[in-house]
Amino acid sequence: MPESEHILIVDDQEDNIFIMERMLQRAGYQVSSADSGAAALEFLRHSVPDLILLDIMMPQMDGYATLHAIRENLSLPFIPIMFVTARQTIADTVTGLDSGADDYLIKPVNRDELLARMRVLLRLKQTRRELQREQEHLRLLYNVSQTLHRSLDIDHVLDKTLRIISEMLGATQGSVLLLNAELRVWRKIFFRPHLSLDEIDQTLDAILREGLISYALRSGRIQIASDTRIDPRWLPLPTDGEQIGSAMAWPLHDHLSQSLAGVMILIHPQANHFNPSIEPLAVALADQISVALTNASVYTRLREAEESRDSFIQMLTHDLRTPLAGMIGCFDALNTTALDGNAQFFVELGFRAGAAQKRLIDDLLDVYKAEAGQLALDRAPSSLAQLGMLMLEQIGPSAAELGLKLQVDLPVLPLVKLDEHKMIRVLANLVSNSIKCTPRGGSITVAGGLDAAAQSLTLQVVDTGQGIAPEDLPHIFDRFYQGRTRAATRGTGLGLTFCALVVTAHGGKISVESSATVGTTITISLPLKE
Repeated sequence: MPESEHILIVDDQEDNIFIMERMLQRAGYQVSSADSGAAALEFLRHSVPDLILLDIMMPQMDGYATLHAIRENLSLPFIPIMFVTARQTIADTVTGLDSGADDYLIKPVNRDELLARMRVLLRLKQTRRELQREQEHLRLLYNVSQTLHRSLDIDHVLDKTLRIISEMLGATQGSVLLLNAELRVWRKIFFRPHLSLDEIDQTLDAILREGLISYALRSGRIQIASDTRIDPRWLPLPTDGEQIGSAMAWPLHDHLSQSLAGVMILIHPQANHFNPSIEPLAVALADQISVALTNASVYTRLREAEESRDSFIQMLTHDLRTPLAGMIGCFDALNTTALDGNAQFFVELGFRAGAAQKRLIDDLLDVYKAEAGQLALDRAPSSLAQLGMLMLEQIGPSAAELGLKLQVDLPVLPLVKLDEHKMIRVLANLVSNSIKCTPRGGSITVAGGLDAAAQSLTLQVVDTGQGIAPEDLPHIFDRFYQGRTRAATRGTGLGLTFCALVVTAHGGKISVESSATVGTTITISLPLKE
């Protein structure tokens, strides 16, 4: 029988204690005794046995009172208690069990029966201990999972995770070393380090090359040194100022690149504090941390890709805008000179083409700004009529050239605070789309008004064009989406995305209705208040 199983006998009769001590010691148990209930409670202040054999009939504090006091002490773990007493009626047995005892044995005891009943209770305690350990492990896994998924800042996540794991597993010190592709340490995170940073740097090469950590990295598996004094994998260092009795190291993986991402190390001064029984929990923790490292790696790469994309877009739009601005400026200057009919026509055509190209570039840049949360609105009081008039200056000639009837019916009041420049571009985009999809002789109407009940202004662009296919309707505001249109020219797929982002930034809504036999109606609703 393992020496760790410690039995406390509580009885006021020395002979009873002597007899049971001899029985239990011969069976291999460690035995302690107390001759009263008060002595038993005092014993429990300093030591916790695995099982208590408790007499009932004791002076001053009987077995029932002693049992009650033990169960009331919430600082004690669960201890199985067996009444061993001369009271032998069924009523006594029922009373004893109802009072909270785990078993009831009548004196004089039979050695084999006593030992058999004790084994049952000790197995009960072991089962409860294992269940509690599993609950603690599940709680640890849950806490670690919550921490790991709360942020993609890997420094913050690992620091907090290392602290949680170290405290839950009772480690006195811990560390996480993150490695690059050449297996060189690029980040160090510590929990209660016993060495200075300079001392740690001096020992890193040695432990990565020879110590327990090197075994974990080379094998890709968790390594547990239950007793560092006799484990050949443990590399004692001159800088180890504190006694290290047991240690564990487990590798962390980046599943994205299928490579080692780092290693976590926990140490404790007591031998066998970490042992193979903890390996399943360590494997689960390592998997969780590895997933978090992979997520952080993906996030970092996406962020770098977005930054590269944003830099490219900024550069592209700048390089496109510069020559375009010169070209539009030249056409504008030519407009102020005396030209014959043909020359004037081509100048105006070039000016409108340049303006359309500028709108496309502006849309591209603003879409990316909006998605990055950087779309700024320059709000000022304006009217729908003002928006319509400025939009007509840009788009009206194009509609006339294609034989389309473009009508604008927008009220002067009420005024609403909005970014006039961007809302004109929204209207221009919507009307341009209608122009592309409406055959010669068709009509496009821009109308609007006040919805007093909803405290909003409504804008509508209605055309008699070919309509939008039902399967395209859910996607027309998606970036780069190109529907099944029969229009002569196709856009970038960003115009309607820009419209939706700008309307949303104003706190409004945009919707579409379309039919192949009637045409398309796009409705914008803008709140009167910001």
